[in-house]
Amino acid sequence: ARYVASACHVLCDAANGLVQGYGTEEKLISSAKQVSSNTAALLVACKVKADFMSQSMARLQTAGNAVKRATDALVRSAQRAVEMQQEDKYFEVSMRVVPGSAQEIKCKEVILTKERELDEARNRLKAIRLYIHICF
Repeated sequence: ARYVASACHVLCDAANGLVQGYGTEEKLISSAKQVSSNTAALLVACKVKADFMSQSMARLQTAGNAVKRATDALVRSAQRAVEMQQEDKYFEVSMRVVPGSAQEIKCKEVILTKERELDEARNRLKAIRLYIHICF
């Protein structure tokens, strides 16, 4: 339950940041997916400990399904917003050889930088998951 609460807090912060103009859709998507997965894990834990056919379990399952639907809808909406932003970007490409080559080099530089950042983020995620697994 603490994980769900924590993920909801991060989701609210991500949504607030996006509304305020300093957040990103990617953080919102990631936060929503985390809420959904933590809720699913909580439901599994409850199913193990509770009477499967009880009214409480049925209501809990209904609530869990509602959370899943809501987070899925939020993720879809945020992904559509990201796609629309991508379509709106206009890239100006020079038709001359030298400026075109410079643009190509700059583009490759950006790609390599983003790939390095992605690798670093994946390594941080692995470390966090390992820490959580060891501590809990």
